[in-house]
Amino acid sequence: MRVDSRVGLASAALWLPAGRCTTEDALVDGVLTDDQEVPPGVDSVPEGQGESPEDMAAGAVLRALAGADRPMSDVDLLAYAWAVRFAEHPYSPPHRLAKQLSAGDCLPVGLLQGCNGGAAAVETAVTRMLTDERVRVAVAVTSDTFAAYGSRRWMEPTMMVVGDGAAAVVLVRGPGRLALVAMATSGHTCADIMEAGQDTRVRGPGAAGIAARPSDRALSEAAHSVEYLGHCVNRAVRHALADAGLEAGDPGISAVFLPRLADPFTESFVRPALPEPLRSKARIPDPHTGHLGAGDTLANLEYALRCAMPAPGEHLLVVNGGQGVAASCLVLAPVTG
Repeated sequence: MRVDSRVGLASAALWLPAGRCTTEDALVDGVLTDDQEVPPGVDSVPEGQGESPEDMAAGAVLRALAGADRPMSDVDLLAYAWAVRFAEHPYSPPHRLAKQLSAGDCLPVGLLQGCNGGAAAVETAVTRMLTDERVRVAVAVTSDTFAAYGSRRWMEPTMMVVGDGAAAVVLVRGPGRLALVAMATSGHTCADIMEAGQDTRVRGPGAAGIAARPSDRALSEAAHSVEYLGHCVNRAVRHALADAGLEAGDPGISAVFLPRLADPFTESFVRPALPEPLRSKARIPDPHTGHLGAGDTLANLEYALRCAMPAPGEHLLVVNGGQGVAASCLVLAPVTG
């Protein structure tokens, strides 16, 4: 999708709970063992202390709106994505969030695309803004809490360790502070990575003890999913670059931000999926949050605005993927003139 800077990011915000879940917690609980390989560099991730997903999402939205100097009454569309829910509620999550925010005439929309949900929320908002002149300001927001897992969030530390939190971006007509040049999403229907690889139906909250390792069939399904995740990442990046009028070897591409997964998984499956010239430019912006469920794309956009604004003439790529599988790539540029 060629956006040509007709929509931009006015602001972004991250909301993380104060609690932390550590590798020491996982060792004490028997989730990890002393001889188990745990990737170095990250020994704790944010853990909720009773906040609901909508509490966290509302906090992120309000921070993002404050950063954009916009009241909630300016927002025409609220695109809310999440990856997991452990308890149902009579109200749908986006409407519950809109009510908590006193969003008034804003249209709340829910997105379920697993860990690629943040990118799906941005894509939904941008598409509406490009095709409906009445949508002038939109907010994309995600939130997930894995607190019910406790230290079991460390079950697969070489693949991902999930952190609790929320992220939001304010999208406006025109370039904003960071212009969206293009974005693309690619998908393939196959076994679910998390479900096949981690068997969360058995290992989730309420399971008795620590589950056995996945079956050979589950591991085979996971391998199939991971293979096609790589294909989707590659296609999304190539299509987004084409829509932006760029080549993978363009020296003006300053950085490629990757989803906040564990290094072993990233180095084995995500980085190799990128076109070769981009691999040396790819990094995980802030792994200390852990993998934020649906929120990695929005969290990486927040990091870009705060710490990694591209220089004039440069472009930044934000790449993400999720179970299902689906992958997205956003191409962004600084505002000029």
